[in-house]
Amino acid sequence: MRYWIALLMAFPGFLYAQEVPDSLFLVRSAVVLFDFGQDTIRLDADSILHSIAEQAAKGKNAFVFITAHTDAIGNTESNKALAKRRGASVQERLLALGVNAERLEIKEFGEEAPVADNDTETGRQANRRATIEIYKKVKMGLVEGQIRDSTLNKGIQAQVILKTKDWVDSLLTDTSGYFKRLVPPGTVLSLDFFAKGYFLDNKTIKVLPGKQPTNEIKLKKVEVGAAIDIKNFYFVGNQAILIERSTPELPKLLKFMELNSEIKIESAGHINLPNTPPVLTSTDHYDLSVRRAKLVYDYLLDNGIPAERIEFKGYGNWQMRFPRATSSRDQELNRRVEIRVLETGFKLTKTGKDGY
Repeated sequence: MRYWIALLMAFPGFLYAQEVPDSLFLVRSAVVLFDFGQDTIRLDADSILHSIAEQAAKGKNAFVFITAHTDAIGNTESNKALAKRRGASVQERLLALGVNAERLEIKEFGEEAPVADNDTETGRQANRRATIEIYKKVKMGLVEGQIRDSTLNKGIQAQVILKTKDWVDSLLTDTSGYFKRLVPPGTVLSLDFFAKGYFLDNKTIKVLPGKQPTNEIKLKKVEVGAAIDIKNFYFVGNQAILIERSTPELPKLLKFMELNSEIKIESAGHINLPNTPPVLTSTDHYDLSVRRAKLVYDYLLDNGIPAERIEFKGYGNWQMRFPRATSSRDQELNRRVEIRVLETGFKLTKTGKDGY
């Protein structure tokens, strides 16, 4: 996990500072190995240390953090001393290569943090190491927002799932629906919003340094007759196959159904057939809309949602978002599945002694 995440967890007060703070962001990591019982820099490590020193010298905000380790042979005290000497050897070499002493920090772990099994020589060699990491001090981006009822415009408490290509995290808003989180600049951040009694929603932003514009998210209340498209849920043309970037939307729908455990829904499938009369139920076009709806039905069923809580139905090209679509984007949006609320306060009917 990136160091900055650990830093924010260790100092949660950062999240509530009036000024957006600087933080440390990992930009480079490298490992040099040592021979058994030795603290001398090996020849094969010299090019690595040259590269580290060159990169550390590029910016005034770069810092170098060294962690030194040993295998488990010998006693703890002697291994701690050996790790200390190894860290000092790496430090001395980096100083000789021009790294500023004020930007160097060493931590000796001895045998306490192995990366491999010490029962084999291969594993022990991997543990005789020093890890060198370059961190850059950057101004974090402050992401904040408020989640509200789309009709009443009042704040509602909700869960926010934050995702990037490297990590996933979650937070609970306060009772007014307000949330904030520090995120490294340049991050493409996906935000998913869940609240009991409301449809799910999501937003994607690119984080800039400093304070971002406040995000206002309005969630639609779950009511009988209410409907919402599954966002970012797109199909291959003429098929009931999701395009790859849409597959993560299914687990979100499952979470929505689990959170709202007393609703019954219809999965409504649609196709893209613009500038054409409504298709007949006997056609392959109509059957395609049914199969798209059933894909969602099957997924929820396979993941524990009782069949009594789900129906599926095809709507052919009868309710296209863009009946005269010409652009590929409009056609993509016509190929969709809606979630329609059939009942609220729904109770399962017990069918046998072993469950529902």
